[in-house]
Amino acid sequence: MENNIEDTKETEFTIELVKSFPRSNKKLSLEVGVYCLTASREFSRTPNKHKGQTTFISPQGLEFQAPKSYPLGTLLKIAVAIPDYWTRKKKFIEYSRIDTPSDFKILAKVVGIQDIGKRGRKKLVQVETVNIDEIDEQVLKNFLQEAK
Repeated sequence: MENNIEDTKETEFTIELVKSFPRSNKKLSLEVGVYCLTASREFSRTPNKHKGQTTFISPQGLEFQAPKSYPLGTLLKIAVAIPDYWTRKKKFIEYSRIDTPSDFKILAKVVGIQDIGKRGRKKLVQVETVNIDEIDEQVLKNFLQEAK
């Protein structure tokens, strides 16, 4: 029995997957940094983090404004803040926490970048989601489905 690669291949990512997701144009605060590991046992602290806001967001990826450019293929750690995030997440889990996080993390790959603004000082960054916790994905989907 021959296994056809075309049949098992997932849909190719395009930014239109993000933009066409229902209510994906909600504006959410985020913090972005380049993903990196160090030779030590600990994760490195991410230097040069910047804050921003999404222009589009879905479980498949994001589009956001950034003050700097990233090379295509760069992996980014993105912390996305959803209003009442922990309250929303508690509906899907059976554990509790002393601290109440206000955001969730996404690992994403840069797939597009455009100059915007005066003299190209701002960039419009498009990223494909590489990794997102399945519960956080459900929280995001439910948040985007809200009519507000």
